[in-house]
Amino acid sequence: MIMRVYRCTVVPGKEAEFREFGFTKGHPWLRTQPGLVAFYAGRPLPGSDDRSRCMVQIWENLTAIQTAFGEDWRNPRKLPEEARLFIESASVEHYDIADEFRS
Repeated sequence: MIMRVYRCTVVPGKEAEFREFGFTKGHPWLRTQPGLVAFYAGRPLPGSDDRSRCMVQIWENLTAIQTAFGEDWRNPRKLPEEARLFIESASVEHYDIADEFRS
């Protein structure tokens, strides 16, 4: 399995727009992708003024990631025009899952 870690920084004051986009467009698209095992979207802890966001995705294999994201799978997905208004920067990293624990 492969872990894909997406990180982004939200434009100041645009957190609500970012969240709305994620829940109405980004997450629904991701859920339809074959080979996606799970994803976890994270935000800073309460009381933090950090504008970063993170999403950890678990994929069955590299082929599934390549099918979902295309030839440019090593880079963050190209943002639609509307998302560019509230996402300042983005990055993505990929890891082989080396160990697992479930309680």
